[in-house]
Amino acid sequence: MDMINILRAIRQLEQPAVLATIIEVEGHAYRKAGAAMLLMLDGDTVGTVSPGCIESDLLERVPLILEAGKHEVAEYNMEPDEDPIWGEAVGCGGIIRVLLEPVAGALRKVLTDALDQLDNGSEMQLVRGLRGEELGYELASMDADNLSSGQSYDWQFSLLLSNRQRVILFGAGPDADPIYQLLTQSGFHLVVADWRPGLLAAFSGAEKYLGTPERLKEQLQLNGEDAVIVCSHHLHYDREMIEWSLASRPRYIGVMGSTKRIGMLFNGEVPPANVKAPIGLSIGAEGPYEIAVSIAGELIGLRKEWRNKQMVERSKGGRHEHIRHLFGGGAEQPYGQAEAAARAFPGHSARQFGASCSAF
Repeated sequence: MDMINILRAIRQLEQPAVLATIIEVEGHAYRKAGAAMLLMLDGDTVGTVSPGCIESDLLERVPLILEAGKHEVAEYNMEPDEDPIWGEAVGCGGIIRVLLEPVAGALRKVLTDALDQLDNGSEMQLVRGLRGEELGYELASMDADNLSSGQSYDWQFSLLLSNRQRVILFGAGPDADPIYQLLTQSGFHLVVADWRPGLLAAFSGAEKYLGTPERLKEQLQLNGEDAVIVCSHHLHYDREMIEWSLASRPRYIGVMGSTKRIGMLFNGEVPPANVKAPIGLSIGAEGPYEIAVSIAGELIGLRKEWRNKQMVERSKGGRHEHIRHLFGGGAEQPYGQAEAAARAFPGHSARQFGASCSAF
């Protein structure tokens, strides 16, 4: 979820910076392989690779990496049996290997090219390949029959880059704000729509559309990848929005309201399978903020299911099943993969040590 923000920050970068990417995880870790963050020379950061365990050490490495102009792999061993100083106090208990790269030259170009393609609606695979002491970079189209790199590398790490899940939030009332905030911070692309300009004005900086559902049809152009949240609390317009959304067949339609009101919206019929009414996880939520938490939790879980299904479908088609996704990580890699990376970077890890870490 961090990578879109990282790519946009790199496009506007006016100072030296280092990109940190988790390339291997053994055991348990807060973030999985593929998680990344941008470390600026002045100490500013974008994104996270841990809940605060290793960021300060990574920042200390930045000046030396920039001075050397070469990548480095940092290894953090937080296993209790291996590290008597930190291990017993660690909340993670895994071994994390982080690739640190100066954001310059070929890396900066490939990342800005990737952002251009993402802005045009494409998704792609970012391939890092190590040959000798040098890292090379490639962007592979997801439309290709074979996603494997055409190059021969001693070590290769591939990541899927795709746009954020678009969520249409129909209704800009008071209960929409916490939904907007939580989903935006969780890596979704929120679009707010309402026919009342006064309510829309409160969402400064958001992508906004003014109009009734009839008018919004032409502006929003729903598709099968979208999710829709209906929460305007206007019975007639909510019904129009639901009818239009059903015809467009988005992945998910969530409807806010009581059981009685939902029965009125659907004329007493059972909603289709892609409709969740009432919206959100069943956690006994009360009030706008708790309801927003239940909605965010539901969409985060569904996003993971959709991505897993997508990866399974691609692997059945002969594509790489070990691609790591940058938005939310991926499955933990087996030890064999971690050992392969360790062999690929002999002597590159400047230090190996434990780090105080807690997930709370």
